[in-house]
Amino acid sequence: MIQKSVIFHFPPELYDKPVISGLIRNCEVEVNILEAYISPQQAGHMFAILQGEEGRIDDALRYMEGMGVSMVLPVRNLVWDETKCVHCGACVGQCRPRAFRMESSRVVFDSARCVACNLCIPSCSYGAIESISSHLKRKGEI
Repeated sequence: MIQKSVIFHFPPELYDKPVISGLIRNCEVEVNILEAYISPQQAGHMFAILQGEEGRIDDALRYMEGMGVSMVLPVRNLVWDETKCVHCGACVGQCRPRAFRMESSRVVFDSARCVACNLCIPSCSYGAIESISSHLKRKGEI
């Protein structure tokens, strides 16, 4: 059995659909919901931990994508959006365990080294690194 943290972002048209019960039933995974905001006819989000066999977790993520749900897979309470990263290296200077480091003039993130100290978050002035709670609050405002 493995566990995977995931933040689901639901489009407004799914608010009245049994998406999570379908996920559990069709993919045979357990879902531990840690935080959720679902409201009629509005975009919603859910932070959850999926647990199950590795192949089942992959099936679950494909199922959700097929339902039109976008997702972010956070690591150690961090959401790193590499598309926002300009590879300036500011986070590298703050990261003592070297989870963020430079390779060939590009920032790379090794989640296995991350200790969730969050020192990298304020160092990124481009908003490429944020905590899960900040990510959920920001998405809740949309």
